[in-house]
Amino acid sequence: MVHPRRDLDERAIAVQGMRVVTPEKLQALKQAVVAYAVALAGGQGRWSDEQAVATQLAHHKLTAGTLFQTYAELPRTASGA
Repeated sequence: MVHPRRDLDERAIAVQGMRVVTPEKLQALKQAVVAYAVALAGGQGRWSDEQAVATQLAHHKLTAGTLFQTYAELPRTASGA
């Protein structure tokens, strides 16, 4: 969920596994994507080098296993959990 805050409304129900992309996290994600593209653009033919692409994705935490853990937060309930 993309939302300005990670705090849930008192009537909201947090779904198991739910993550919130706040404006700060979205900005960090945008910067990581730009840095990833710049790193690959720095060398001739790096976009077609599977290993270079995989290395840069991992370095910038843009893989399926790290993307939401890095660039999203757990929602915070009214009780502070």
